[in-house]
Amino acid sequence: MIEKLAIFGGPRIISPEEAKFDWPKITSEVESAIIGQLHKSVSIYNRSGIFEEFENRFSSYHDRKKGLLFNSGTSAIYAMYEGLGLGPGDEVICPTYTFFATVSPLMSTGARPIFCDCREDGNINPDEITRNITPKTKAVVVTHMWGIPCEMDAIQSICSQHGLALLEDCSHAHGASFGSQKVGTFGTAAAWSLQGQKIVSGGEGGILLTDSNEVFYRALLLGHYNKRCKQEIPTNYHLAEFSQTGFGQKFRAHPLAIAMANQQFSHLDKWIAQKTTYAQRIIKDLSDCSFLRMPECKNGQPSWYAFVMSFDDQAANGVTADKFVNTLHAEGLVEVDLPRSTCPIHNLPLFYSPEKAMPRLYKSQSYDRKKFPKAERFYQTAIKIPVWAFPEDEGVVRAYIKGFKKVIDVVNRRPELLR
Repeated sequence: MIEKLAIFGGPRIISPEEAKFDWPKITSEVESAIIGQLHKSVSIYNRSGIFEEFENRFSSYHDRKKGLLFNSGTSAIYAMYEGLGLGPGDEVICPTYTFFATVSPLMSTGARPIFCDCREDGNINPDEITRNITPKTKAVVVTHMWGIPCEMDAIQSICSQHGLALLEDCSHAHGASFGSQKVGTFGTAAAWSLQGQKIVSGGEGGILLTDSNEVFYRALLLGHYNKRCKQEIPTNYHLAEFSQTGFGQKFRAHPLAIAMANQQFSHLDKWIAQKTTYAQRIIKDLSDCSFLRMPECKNGQPSWYAFVMSFDDQAANGVTADKFVNTLHAEGLVEVDLPRSTCPIHNLPLFYSPEKAMPRLYKSQSYDRKKFPKAERFYQTAIKIPVWAFPEDEGVVRAYIKGFKKVIDVVNRRPELLR
């Protein structure tokens, strides 16, 4: 007997309020950390206090030499590009399936993004990287999409072979690993967002890690100035004369945000372990569904920033992804999402017509808007749910599994009801 769906008057699996994913959790620990910092300082001009503490902890966790905080992950990514000294005439190989902020800061340098298709998991395809290398290529940037690590051994080898800088956008991947190595440790530099619903959150913020003095000093000069630059840039460095002014920008983080992120960071490994338990349970319980492909990570530890599965409309008996998701929403599973803001970004005007927005950097020319079929397919078929991080969330996770199974059963046995 098929259980009556909520859209036809049946009982919901869970109430929408219970099914919400609230992140970050504002606990008494978070409140204490922020209030404590509030009474210490709300503006820090150099490398001291909570900035120094968090940078030391985060860089030590990743076994990297230098850490530098910013006001956003986007600014930290911009600092990676500026750290390489990129400019007009340079090319950077980029994923097309990513959030646009992986690449948008590059456009302020005048360098050109060269987009690549992805693999079935949404991450950049190493073979596509190789095919796009030219004499103008200076770097490769990767995004560990939805917390699933990229194939870093292959990508690292390609960059080493061709003398290219390797940059990692780890904004979805706090604490994730490829093999036994943390993401963010494979290349020249890496950046993390500390924004909003990121696993380690300060509300807003970002951090760059690198072992390169040149990248670090240029990143400092990009978004910092005066006291901090004079504190950390040697007087014999060839750009030391700019320490007072930096390069004219201010991307400094807010101490209250970093106090919050520092407290959150203390729980990262515990949260990933719990997220992994829930993710594995979802995979186990839903893996027999013929029209949903579960996420895979064969060589590493995802961070499970989100759980993204692919909807196979050919196997769903004529039921569309939109109808499937709307039916789940009716069951109370309000966090089920078709993630549309993360998309094949080569279709965005900033990347194919930059000369309109930035004529000072880009001359009028047509950019080859190639087709990227795997990225388009992943984008069109992705269904996302959160991955909860606390033991007390087990009931919510079970309700989501139950709700998916209820709707899957109807798609398999009575699809005409949802067409």
